[in-house]
Amino acid sequence: MEAAPVTDQIDDICKDYSMSSLVSAGWLASQAEQIADGSLVLLDASISRTSDGYHDGRSDYEAGHIPGAQFADLFAQFSDSAVAFAFAAPGLEQMTAAARSVGIQQRTHVVVYDRLSGAWAARLWWLLRSYGFSWVSVLDGGLASWDGPLAVGPAPVPPAGDVLLQSQPGFFVALKDLPGQPLICALRGSEFDKGHIPGSTSLPYPSLLAPDGTIDLVKARAAAQELTGQERVVLYCGGAINAAGLALALHEGGLDLQRLSIYDGSLSEWKSAGLPLATR
Repeated sequence: MEAAPVTDQIDDICKDYSMSSLVSAGWLASQAEQIADGSLVLLDASISRTSDGYHDGRSDYEAGHIPGAQFADLFAQFSDSAVAFAFAAPGLEQMTAAARSVGIQQRTHVVVYDRLSGAWAARLWWLLRSYGFSWVSVLDGGLASWDGPLAVGPAPVPPAGDVLLQSQPGFFVALKDLPGQPLICALRGSEFDKGHIPGSTSLPYPSLLAPDGTIDLVKARAAAQELTGQERVVLYCGGAINAAGLALALHEGGLDLQRLSIYDGSLSEWKSAGLPLATR
């Protein structure tokens, strides 16, 4: 029997995951052919965490990554370095160039993973969604969930992508737009206690994870249910990374993306502006 055209295969993938932004390691292991032919673009969005902070995860990527994965540089490619706070969302031109540089085509399925809590992968998921690219998923549990072989060394240069992006309203909220918005802090409770934006409530992203690092759907659904009365909520953390993880978890719990926004500057911008913090 003749194989279905690649475009039809992609449509099937997108239909399969239209209600979920998560894929399992088992499912990903079955997609080696799709990764090889470019109909699925696998991205390693890892960041290296050391005692003196966060660093480019390229060396970790080269030491071991899922076969076929490209390295997605959240420090440089997918962040606007001209902004004072780290990991600021890039503009349309930079985001388009970054997406094309890792091989994203107009009709590919993108799967992102990292090797920490999943929040870094969720950040890239959120960025792509904010620019109208919806065929993107996150590997549930990240690299830790993968029990297959790892590849080593630098990433091969992928075929240039042709994806067309367009900024979508509502995904990000600026500092000037915060007054009157319901705010939720995605940091751990201990960090929330030390200082948070006045009037915000605490919903730690790590509290919605299972011990194996996957999203606990029971907890995610319960958290999403508690927010059903809100028209829109604004998520924040230290640098809009855990906030992206929380957005992913709440979306998986049943909350529509149109009811979620992220304050991109988060506490990094809030503190640098000299604005007051509340403690608990």
